[in-house]
Amino acid sequence: MTASLCTWPSRWDGSTRRPSGLRWLASRRVEYSRIYRHIWMARQLEQQRPAVIEASASSRCDDGSAAQRLLHFSRQYDTQAVGDRRQLTPEERLARIQMLLQQGITEETVQRVIERSTGGPYMPSASEGAAVLAVLRESGCPDADMNYLLGLQVGILGRTATSISNVFAALDDMLQLSRPQILRVCLTQPSLLTSSSDTLRQRWAWLQAHYGLSEAAVASLAKRMVNSRPVCNLFTTSQDTITARLSGMQRLFELSDAEVSKLFPYLADLLEADPERHIRPRWDLLQSLLGEFQPADKRRIIFSSHHSLRLPEATIRSMFRGVEQLMGSTVAAQDLLLRSPASFGCGIERLATNLRALQQLYGCSLQQAQRVLLRTPHLTPLKTEAPKFQCRVAALTEWYGHASPASMLLSPGCGTQLMSSMWKLGARMAFIRTLRLERAEPELNTSALAQTNERFCRAVRVSEEEYAAFEQRWLASPEAAELCRHEGPLHARFSGVAGVAAAA
Repeated sequence: MTASLCTWPSRWDGSTRRPSGLRWLASRRVEYSRIYRHIWMARQLEQQRPAVIEASASSRCDDGSAAQRLLHFSRQYDTQAVGDRRQLTPEERLARIQMLLQQGITEETVQRVIERSTGGPYMPSASEGAAVLAVLRESGCPDADMNYLLGLQVGILGRTATSISNVFAALDDMLQLSRPQILRVCLTQPSLLTSSSDTLRQRWAWLQAHYGLSEAAVASLAKRMVNSRPVCNLFTTSQDTITARLSGMQRLFELSDAEVSKLFPYLADLLEADPERHIRPRWDLLQSLLGEFQPADKRRIIFSSHHSLRLPEATIRSMFRGVEQLMGSTVAAQDLLLRSPASFGCGIERLATNLRALQQLYGCSLQQAQRVLLRTPHLTPLKTEAPKFQCRVAALTEWYGHASPASMLLSPGCGTQLMSSMWKLGARMAFIRTLRLERAEPELNTSALAQTNERFCRAVRVSEEEYAAFEQRWLASPEAAELCRHEGPLHARFSGVAGVAAAA
């Protein structure tokens, strides 16, 4: 039994029919039309992005004829000017079109801009439009992403370069993210680039003051904006709507004001949904399947599986039945899903694949594989068949002297270690080996291998400064490069070492 759970449900009522075009979307109920038009267009443009660069290159070779075709297309809107907007002369229109094509905007995107703005392309001038694109490019935006942004939010071209720069500056000040992350926030919610920077700053200040957000909650909220359009919508949704929906969720989940402040970054992911009509049916269904929630269960679901509250109800039921079959009983399914509610968002095939991997790659019996996931349920969403996970299992099995990978996986406390990168585990193993030689203590070891620096250093009786100096040297070594080859790039906290490691 399989269930595809990794995509946003196409309708809140649980149906899975996908939109086929804007005409279909126009027939939806008014309250949903704007949301689904945005989702549909975003999906279409996202699918087109890999081909945009190639299309851009080919369009440059044919700028003259493309510009003339687009000019003719634009002039069809001459009698459909919006409001009091001044009609452009053919020369002004052509200059703007040629500028966009020369700046890497594809013919298809320019046509979409003309369609969505009812003529144009409208901008203060061709030179000001070029300045806007220059600001985007200076912010790290390649041609593909500029086409993506303009396809979704044509109003960007109507802004001044200064206003776009001010938005980037405001987001940088408020969110304290890296430049690529700030750009990703804008790609997630392009309408931010048509907002006033002062309005964005006022909204950010209001959110923190109104909900009493801690520094940790603010930082978490900022990070979640990188990939979450609903969280980005905190900047664009009215304050009345935000407060009404947060109040509705607070009543539904029976949260105190302090809990709302702490869980705010995760509750924000649900702000597009009406608490009573959309969230309550799923919340009640989860409780009917998993049993009455204790306070810890509620926090865990909101913290790690709020996405399950946006799944179709039929999908939730199907997932639960599949887990029952794979884990052998209703009680086991309830135990696993209560302790790892994120599994709802990963699909039944992920659980089936992990059970197979535990048997075929690590020598577990079916019963042992089920016990591994019940004892360490947060492993369930991971790809246990992935090379980096295999490397961690092999390293920890050897390090702690387990008889087999299966016995290591069943050992107490292994979950935290298996969730840790080899960049961390490898550095600490190498450090302990060095200490063994220096102290003549061959049995020196610790179960705090994946704990905080403070706890690890206390366990091996060294200062944090001494370990930090060793760690930096080790991360730049060939041994680290070999051991961590499947782990991907260094974590952000190692960024100062990344250049050294690359050079080595």
